Amino acid sequence: MFPVSSFKFQEKGFSLLELIISLAIIALLGSLAGLGLVNYQRSIAADAAAREIVGQLRLTQRKAVSGEDGDLNGQGDAWGVRFSNSSDDTYQVFYGAVYNSASTTATVYLPSSAKFTDPTEGNIKDIIFTKLSGTSTPATIFISLPDGSDSRTITIATSTISF
Repeated sequence: MFPVSSFKFQEKGFSLLELIISLAIIALLGSLAGLGLVNYQRSIAADAAAREIVGQLRLTQRKAVSGEDGDLNGQGDAWGVRFSNSSDDTYQVFYGAVYNSASTTATVYLPSSAKFTDPTEGNIKDIIFTKLSGTSTPATIFISLPDGSDSRTITIATSTISF
């Protein structure tokens, strides 16, 4: 027979130390997942701003290729986009081989989740698409998130636009 003193009383459950360690691991994993989500959201915001600009550039290029007549003189026009890095980060769509504020057909504001880094502060950059061919001189537009944590480069080549 077994002596009574050899049986040990065993408690079921978790010790306080085990609970604290488990909660610490769960908190660490949760914070890592949260950081990943924030970075993903930033990436999505940068992509959305770049896509919007690329879409407007392509639309403007199509207007030039089709010979759309901005001034209604029956001759068709070159079309362009002026990027302005001012306090409100805008770009204007215009017709003609040279920017003229009177020929602006649309002014678009960047979303608050993005800003221009090129053109640099206080500067402008004009992208002109020639009538019928739709070609332009090569250029690059840089946008970034306001905190600088993510950025996108929009490349305008002779006949292609990409980011």
